[in-house]
Amino acid sequence: MIRSAYFWVLTAALFIGAAMPAAAQSGLRDLKCDGAVNPRWVETARPQLSWFINPAVIQRAYQVLVASSEEKLKADEGDLWDSGQVRSDHKTVQYKGKALSSFQVCYWKVKIWSSMYTATDYSEPALWQMGMLRFSNKTK
Repeated sequence: MIRSAYFWVLTAALFIGAAMPAAAQSGLRDLKCDGAVNPRWVETARPQLSWFINPAVIQRAYQVLVASSEEKLKADEGDLWDSGQVRSDHKTVQYKGKALSSFQVCYWKVKIWSSMYTATDYSEPALWQMGMLRFSNKTK
């Protein structure tokens, strides 16, 4: 009786998991820039970007897109940075795109490939805004 119940619970869990989008199965969420969610004053020219995934998922690769507008990000256009597929289990990476200017807003998202090299959907978008990078940018 217990084995039968266990079988049905396991079968239901597998069925529900198969019906869920890949990003939801991976638990891809909590995008942060320099340790904060959607920060509005980043003074680092090359900020650290990080994300969280379900601990049961093994990340084999990632791709980060950073865009200058929400529209470009929605179109999967990383005009500031497209990391391409990077084979790595790192969930924290340094921004390596175009030089950013003071007060610029950057929109970003990430997708991962799991242990079976199956790609997730992109995460929900996140953003950060640059602070004043040089004293010469001070408004008069």
